[in-house]
Order: sequence, then structure tokens, then C-alpha cells
Amino acid sequence: MTHKKQRAATSPAARLTLLLADTIDTIADRKPAASVEQFCLTPVNPVRILVAYSGGKDSTALVDVLARLKKTAYKNVIESVTAVHVHHGLSKMADEWVRHAEEQCAKWQIPLRVERVYVPQHSACGIEAAARQARYKALMKVARELNSDAIFTAHHLDDRIETFLIQWIRGAGPEGLAAISPVRMLESAGDDAELVLARPWLEVSSNEIAAYVKRAKLTWVEDDSNADTRFLRNLIRNDILPPLDAARKGWRAAAARSITLVAQSAEILSNLGEDDCLHCAGDKPGSLNIAKLLNLGFERQANCLRAWLGLSGIRSPSHAKLSEILRQLRQTHADTKMSFRIGGKELRRWGVNLVLVDPVTAPRGAELLIALEWKGEESIALAPWAGVLKFVRCEADEPGLDANLLREGKLEVRPRKGGEKIKLYRLRPSRNLKHLFQAVGVPSFERSKLPLVWLNDRLVYAAGLGTDVRMYADPVLSPERVRLVWVPDKPLLALGPAEDDL
Repeated sequence: MTHKKQRAATSPAARLTLLLADTIDTIADRKPAASVEQFCLTPVNPVRILVAYSGGKDSTALVDVLARLKKTAYKNVIESVTAVHVHHGLSKMADEWVRHAEEQCAKWQIPLRVERVYVPQHSACGIEAAARQARYKALMKVARELNSDAIFTAHHLDDRIETFLIQWIRGAGPEGLAAISPVRMLESAGDDAELVLARPWLEVSSNEIAAYVKRAKLTWVEDDSNADTRFLRNLIRNDILPPLDAARKGWRAAAARSITLVAQSAEILSNLGEDDCLHCAGDKPGSLNIAKLLNLGFERQANCLRAWLGLSGIRSPSHAKLSEILRQLRQTHADTKMSFRIGGKELRRWGVNLVLVDPVTAPRGAELLIALEWKGEESIALAPWAGVLKFVRCEADEPGLDANLLREGKLEVRPRKGGEKIKLYRLRPSRNLKHLFQAVGVPSFERSKLPLVWLNDRLVYAAGLGTDVRMYADPVLSPERVRLVWVPDKPLLALGPAEDDL
């Protein structure tokens, strides 16, 4: 190779293009194979790309390189490129940035979508995080509408180092310190496809991108808020990193190697956590066996919990919270005592298992006492109880309640108060509901979600258990009979999709 070609291969334009092309190839390889007929016509799975375009220097370079690739022989690999500009409404220049984006995309001959979002000024997570959440929500919305394969962003090496330092300051673990990953799955984008978040330039410095922009004579906008050092990222970028550059040249490349090693460690821990989840799986769907979990070393217990929560889409809590969860697991022995709110869910004991359930949100007391007027319909929706009470017609010899008595009597739905009894079997005595629920494995935290049906002030039916056999009507004297079935809007752990008489 000549010296001229060596210089060309290492030029910013060549490096940026190569990294971008490699990422697109990776995404194309992950797509489901095309049909034989399609493959004969086009020997690739072309990628539908959505690119985040703020109008800044970095995203301007990204869209420009994508536009150039789309016009070259690479057009067979790229099916479409659509730019998305998110209007946050936080700067007085926001409308001008939209006009700039429209002008640039017209030059590139690339479609542009402008998405206006609302960013709360006093968000609990901070205005930067709130803006980022709104931005990604808008990007994913457009990606779903266009059935895109990937969202591309222009994050680079400097962004990765800044994110690492922010996470380090916050005391994050290996997963957080791994900072930004080059390619990760977001969600299902179509019938057979997955939506990918791609950051192809994480190995590229801001200076290399600036050199490309200058050589290509591109125009971009500058966000005035980037100079505001009240924001932690701007403080790191403007006041902390420059002295490090002066003190030790090349430190950024070394830091990038360290971040890569941390990311590899995080991946190993993640794999170990998933293996431990399989080893500690409980006998209930999606549960962990508490004894097996506590038999691991403490740090592996915490790592296993992180992996298990991640499988349910729950972000890993702090080490202190994980320690408290494990403390409660060691010191409690009943489902009534173990309760921990996390990620909009409740962590609960269920016998020997640890489970995640929806928190009890049903209203209590008088709101749950409902007088029913049944006129023969197949079902009655009970909104406060978040479910439907069904009246199923009985066959000739099937036991059931007298339909006429249900129509004419005083029919009510009530919550449990304690001490109620029901007789489920003819040859056994009536028993307390608490003991019956325990016998059939309904955890205490779900019992308050199960209504009781009373007829003329007598308990005739307990959801999750069944009908009092003493209330069954004589088939000869009462040919029209029904049985009651409770169907919750959301499946309960112990009952599955629909509950029937046990």
C-alpha cells in the first residue's frame, strides 16, 4: 500500500465512513433472512435507518456520511434514511434550528420529521434527563410508525468518557460505568424485526468529527446551553477534561480502553446473573427460590437479583436497596411481612418463592361494597374490583345457584373483613377463608383483590375458592341454575388468566 493510500485510509472521512458501514452491515446481518424470491433480486436485507439530527456538529456529520453512503454502491444495503429533529422548546433558537434542519435535509435529499415534545422545567430527574427521555420517546415513536430497523445517534468517544465520569460520580456499578454501548436492542419494531439503537462512532473523538465537518464544509448550529456549566456534563466537558488534556496527552484513548474493560466485566456479570437466575428459578412462573438465592454468596445474591429484575424490565436499584431486600428475605418468613416497592412493582414472598406483583391499588371499604341487580345477563363488570363476575348457565345435572333467587334476592359484593367461613365440600365442615386461601396457595397480598358474593346476607361465593355447597339448588325444583365465575382484568399469580370454581 502506498503512503498516499495509507493516509487516505486513516483520514477522518474514511474512518467515519468505515465505522458507519460496518455498523449497518452488522444490523443487516441481524435482520431475518429475506425470501428466496427477494434474495434473488437483492442479495442483502436492506436497513431502514432513522437518524437523530439536532443540527449540531456531530449529528450533521452523521447525516452527511449516511447521505453519501446512500448514494454510493451501498444503496443496496440502505433501504431508507429519515432524519428526525426533536424540538424541545427549551431554547429561543429552537424554531431557527428547525428551519436550518429543513434546509440541510433538502440539500441532502433526505426526508425530515420534526417532532415537538414537552419537557417539564422542574422534573425530579433534572431537565437534561427529562429532555433525553422525551427525545428518545419521540425517536421511538417515529421508528414504530416507519417500521425502522435502527435509530442512529452521533455519540462519540468524548461523550462516552463524559458519561463514564458522570456515572462514576454517582457511584454506579459496572453496568452503569460501561457508559454507552455501540449497538443495543430497544424493542420489537415489526413482525419479525427488532429495533436497534446504534452509535457507530464511539471510538471516534470529537476532534476527528470536527475535522471531517471542516473538510466537507458543512454548516451546523451551536446549542447555547452547551456552555452552561450548571449542567454536570457541560462542567466536565468545559472545565474538567481540558486540564487533563494538557497534563497527559493521549489519556482519552487509555480511558476508552478502561471503559471497554469495564463493559466486558459488566457483560460477564450479566451472564453470571442470568445463569444464577436459571439455577435459582422457583416453582412459580417468573419466580426465584429464596433458599437457593440465599445459598449464593452475598455479592452473587445481589447480582442475581439485578439480573432477575432486569428480565422483568426493572432498572437495577442501588446497592443499598438490594442489601435491604436481601436483609428482609433473610429475616422474614411469611408473605405478609415481606413487601418492597421497586420499579412500579411489589417484591413479595410467595411461600418459598420471591415474586414480582402489581401493587394493590383497589379501593377499600365502602367503595368495594356493591349492591348488584342481576337480570339474567351473562356477566357484570365490577370496576372497583378490576374484574368481571360471570353467571354461567348450568347443564342439566351440574350443581349451581337458583337463578330466580339471584334475581329476586339481596345480592351484594363485599370485601373480606376477617373471620368469614365457607363450605366448599359436602363431606367436610365449613372453614375460615384464610385457611382455605392458604391451602390452595393464594398469597396474602392477593386475597384483598378477590371479592366475596353475598345473597340475602349469606356468603355464597368466594372468588379464588368457589361456591358454598349448601347454597346449591335442587336440579328438579330449580331447573334454571347458574354458577359464578370471577375473571380479573389482569391475571393474578395464583389464579392464572381466569378463575373458576375450585
